[in-house]
Amino acid sequence: NTYNIGEIEDFVARASKTISAPFTYSCELKFDGTAICLTYRNGVLFRALTRGDGVIGDEVTENVRHISNIPEKLHGAGYPEEFEIRGEILMPYSAFDKLNEERLLNEDQPFANPRNAASGSLKLTNPDEVAARGLECTLYHLLGRDLHFRTHDEALRSAMKWGLPVSDKRRICRNI
Repeated sequence: NTYNIGEIEDFVARASKTISAPFTYSCELKFDGTAICLTYRNGVLFRALTRGDGVIGDEVTENVRHISNIPEKLHGAGYPEEFEIRGEILMPYSAFDKLNEERLLNEDQPFANPRNAASGSLKLTNPDEVAARGLECTLYHLLGRDLHFRTHDEALRSAMKWGLPVSDKRRICRNI
């Protein structure tokens, strides 16, 4: 994650000292949502956890099952028996504006921003209410024991083939 060109230049300098061969960069947008970790076993969504305080997260599997772009079952074949994929749960601005309009009509306090609204939505006790909030997911990092990908991009392309929501706003670059 970076916010300016100086941080990228510093990263390149550090990487160049460690890696003697030419290398590429997988460049992706940073999405500002609430962190989510999805575990799939035998191609089926097994568990969804928030990051919580960084050590202990909240188990939100039933609510995540109601986010329309997160598959309950993976497509195709070739996925590991078990793996975790991490990403962000987001509330698009259109859903955020609609939710705040409803809250104002009900004389409830509006949410300050879409990130807080997404985070709060994951903790609701009624999964149907979660479904109505219009949340979306973007995933960006696979973890597991039996992952045989040569590159990060290869892993994300595989995740897309399995039906997982991976951003198409990414690019492989050969230099900064």
